[in-house]
Amino acid sequence: MMFQTVNDTFYYFAYGSNLLKKRIHINNPSAEFVGIGRLNDHLLDFFKYSENWCGAVATIVPSDGAYVWGAVWKISDNSIPALDKQEGVDTNTYFPKMVTVFTPTESKVECRTYQLTDMPTRRLRDDNTELPSERRPSITYLDCIIKGAMECKLPDEYIEKLRKVPHNNQEATPQMQEILRG
Repeated sequence: MMFQTVNDTFYYFAYGSNLLKKRIHINNPSAEFVGIGRLNDHLLDFFKYSENWCGAVATIVPSDGAYVWGAVWKISDNSIPALDKQEGVDTNTYFPKMVTVFTPTESKVECRTYQLTDMPTRRLRDDNTELPSERRPSITYLDCIIKGAMECKLPDEYIEKLRKVPHNNQEATPQMQEILRG
């Protein structure tokens, strides 16, 4: 699969914990914030329990009419292996894919992003359906996403939507919490 590059860099669309600058720079120090973008016809959802996060992790699910806001990062091509490892490509947790993201001025940006591999083949919920308890993120993970959304200045109504996502009342592992404090 070929990904768009610009001067040995590529654009990456982050919608989960990598919205937070501190988080993405842990494994991808070359990441440069370009701006925000909207991925149309996708829904932010949570599946697959993460031992490190102690809850379900975010993914995008194709869904007509829905949209996901996120950060667009410019990253050095030589950081692809580190980003893939962070996203669990080697363990078949996520797979990379190319998506067209729209900036606030409606310009198009071709971006690499990641989607969970182990998801039901049909959409299980829509924006108005509450997450089942087994698919809820931890307090720490959700807080990381919300802080990143605020830091990147995603639209206020989207941040409010994120604040309404129910969590599972768990904190991430002490190691993950330390990384985020780092």
